[in-house]
Amino acid sequence: MEKLVNQPVFQYEIGDFKNFVYLILDWESKKAAVVDPQKNLEPILSDLEKYDFELVSILLTHTHHDHIAGVGPLLALKPNLSIRVGEKDLHRLSDTIRNVSGLEILKDAESLHVGGLKLSAHHTPGHSAGEYCYFMDRQVGVSSPYLFTGDTIFIRDCGRTDFPDGSNDEMFQSIQKIKKFPLETILMVGHHYAPETITTLEQELKSSPPFQCQSVQELAELP
Repeated sequence: MEKLVNQPVFQYEIGDFKNFVYLILDWESKKAAVVDPQKNLEPILSDLEKYDFELVSILLTHTHHDHIAGVGPLLALKPNLSIRVGEKDLHRLSDTIRNVSGLEILKDAESLHVGGLKLSAHHTPGHSAGEYCYFMDRQVGVSSPYLFTGDTIFIRDCGRTDFPDGSNDEMFQSIQKIKKFPLETILMVGHHYAPETITTLEQELKSSPPFQCQSVQELAELP
């Protein structure tokens, strides 16, 4: 995804696990949030400086190690950052991070702000018990809706459910929840596992096996 001036989302591929890290940018207020920061912060910090943005918050979809490696280093640079995270994923964060004053527990369907941009947080367990997706609808400065899916949804796939707090039942329900977003929603996934870097909900409904499953059993039987 090409990074363009006045575009509300910048996408970065960082690390050995092909993680996607995102900046959400309000060009009016010059405030920014980072979604799932990886350890290599250089490209993100470079763009924040280049375009004169202030990073104000960290939005975590979940707390598997490859999605939180940059949290500690960012807090060392900016101790007053806000951190949003699902309660059932708190246990993987260090005591130092759990005790920072800016940490706040997410609630399902609550509204969030990045500068003047409005987002909402949606609990989508299945890959991890405390996983959340972040939805940014059309608004001033945002011409298309976006959903940041973490490891709940990949392009033509969904996240693994065989971790200790994973669940096929919860993943199936989370997919049904995501199906209700606008068809034109751009899905910003957690890893670069497909040739493409972005997709839409409409495309996934047509081509993604997990989206076509009609039952938990069908989902569980996917390879």
